[in-house]
Amino acid sequence: MRKLGILIVMIAALSSCEPEHPKEYLTFAGQIENLKDSELNISGAGVRKRIIVQEDGSFIDTLRVEKGALYTISSSSSGRGIVYLKNGYNLYVTGDGTNFFKSFKYKGNDEGADSNNSIVNKYILGQRAGNSKGFMILEKEEFLNKVAYYKNGMDSISSSYRNINKEMLAASDEQNNSFFKNMTDNYDRVHGAMVQQKIAEEKLQKGKTAPEFSNYENYKGGTKSLKDYRGKYVYIDVWATWCRPCLAQIPYLKKLEKEYRNKNIEFLSISTDEDRRSGGSWDKAHDKWAKMVKDKNLSGVQLWAGKDNIRFSQEYIISGIPRFILIDPQGNLVESNAMRPTNPSIRQVFDALPGI
Repeated sequence: MRKLGILIVMIAALSSCEPEHPKEYLTFAGQIENLKDSELNISGAGVRKRIIVQEDGSFIDTLRVEKGALYTISSSSSGRGIVYLKNGYNLYVTGDGTNFFKSFKYKGNDEGADSNNSIVNKYILGQRAGNSKGFMILEKEEFLNKVAYYKNGMDSISSSYRNINKEMLAASDEQNNSFFKNMTDNYDRVHGAMVQQKIAEEKLQKGKTAPEFSNYENYKGGTKSLKDYRGKYVYIDVWATWCRPCLAQIPYLKKLEKEYRNKNIEFLSISTDEDRRSGGSWDKAHDKWAKMVKDKNLSGVQLWAGKDNIRFSQEYIISGIPRFILIDPQGNLVESNAMRPTNPSIRQVFDALPGI
């Protein structure tokens, strides 16, 4: 009975036009439709709070925070967002679990509601803007127009909520201004590289001619080039002896090689071991590669890129390894970033290849 009485008081406070709210805690309530979870979690700045959600998506709870700050609100099945919490707030939010956070709307026009509605709207605008790459790739005039559009949009959202928390507003504006200034200051330096990367990415689209490599040392003797494998599919493993995730793929790759031994596909492993991780010595890098091939009894065709590693990595835009590449019998790309051997679905990809 005591708990029911407290609940009635809290609901009454939320529905009151001018609620009397103790300053030493805040109330957070609302209703989120289509939420699959039975709880919401709030965390950050020393706070970890689990809020129980009823079957209809409604919830109500209280909590204390040390200071007004941004906290993470999350649902394990729907995603996460940001909420500004401050003791004394009486927050009521509605939303939809299928569009978590972006659908959030806070009731009222007090400081708590205005602050959080501004956060949601800025987030939505930021999602429309995309990442900085989408700005930097543009030509200068279009870039400056896009920066001005989104900066003015953020400023407009800030000014449209008159009761927004001033400290949060100042921090938000500083962050946004810093972001746009940083992009503007770095445009001339970054733009050219972005354009070149876009050109490289277009060359790696499915069906495009795969960048060639020539005369890579073969562990079994001689050298091999990509053109030597015309008429066969080629599954390339780009790896290095120092790369633990690469080594974790080896048992799965060996199994895959055995399963497709009599198929029209060749398995190539290209080592990118280089001098910088071998005390400045290319000879030591080479020896590390050869020793590991022997010690681990690596199967398939084992090649070493040597000093061509940089060009090879640039043309295939390899920023991290392991990386797998699938090429068709005509030397065209099937997938420049193919599934790893640990992914069972790679067999479905192979089996669907015409003429394998």
